[in-house]
Amino acid sequence: MSAGFSPASLRRLRSWATGLMTDECRIVSHGRPVTDPHTGKATSPETVRYEGRCKVQTSGGLAAENTEGGIVQALGAVTPVWSLYLHLPYGTTGLSPGDVAEITATTDPNLKGRKFRLLNMQSEKTHATACRWNVKEVGNSNEQ
Repeated sequence: MSAGFSPASLRRLRSWATGLMTDECRIVSHGRPVTDPHTGKATSPETVRYEGRCKVQTSGGLAAENTEGGIVQALGAVTPVWSLYLHLPYGTTGLSPGDVAEITATTDPNLKGRKFRLLNMQSEKTHATACRWNVKEVGNSNEQ
């Protein structure tokens, strides 16, 4: 470690970062769809990959042109583009892109029950204090 930055300091910073994770979530992965031969109904088996503390974080707010078409694009409107992140305790492993996190407990009533698809991990750095994932909300588009 570099001068002035001890392993004990990093452990303390990781503990503080985890202390900010006041929400709870459940992260599942979905297996291949299985069709019931009697009902014809397809289901995707779920495997719980993580349950515990987390924090939803946004950043950005940069203006970007709307490229989805329709009247908004025709008027040349600009919409804010926010990046969404899900922070988990340092050392959380076993997650994969495509897994879905559901916020199960939070002090913010606007977050409870919201679901986020894990896109890619973005905490590959030497002195990481949390496991951070880029996420996309599930349910606010055609995505399931």
